[in-house]
Amino acid sequence: MKKLLTCLVIFFSSVVSYAQKDLEKETITILPESELIISGSTNVNKFDCKFNIDLITDPKEIKFTKSENFIHFSHLNLELLTQGFDCGNKRMNSDFQDLLLSEEFPKIVIELNKIEALAGEYVKAYVSVQLAGKSCSYTLPVLVESERYKGKLKLNIRDFGLVPPKKALGLIEVDEMIEVQFDLKVSHH
Repeated sequence: MKKLLTCLVIFFSSVVSYAQKDLEKETITILPESELIISGSTNVNKFDCKFNIDLITDPKEIKFTKSENFIHFSHLNLELLTQGFDCGNKRMNSDFQDLLLSEEFPKIVIELNKIEALAGEYVKAYVSVQLAGKSCSYTLPVLVESERYKGKLKLNIRDFGLVPPKKALGLIEVDEMIEVQFDLKVSHH
């Protein structure tokens, strides 16, 4: 029995050390010229809420493994403070914060789980979005141009338990579909 236990300990130790060797690390910084915008519309007009990129420009260590056509990430999260979005005026900002339930859930978390190499300059990103306490998974194409990553992700706010608000006694209705647009320029250290 002791021999079996010793063999299992040696086996699991070697598996863990082998897996740790495959884990690569790199430090990246999202540069200030990047953009992240949440766009939506009402039955009257459209709105764009631009995120203050300065809130996410600190260097971040990323951990990943490579396998065939995939790169798998270990806890690569982009945390966006809901207060970091500017929709153009105080009233729109307030309505946007109310919609996102920002007092109870002050962050939107986008986790990049893995990417898959595709033909040309595109990769397929597998992400999880946590908003208003709920999480949903998505895949989306991302254009990779040297150190720049561009893409769009359409979301239905009802998937996160959010209800599109109505304003002006119900005359103005917010569409349940929003679009997250990003153009992230990064530097590698």
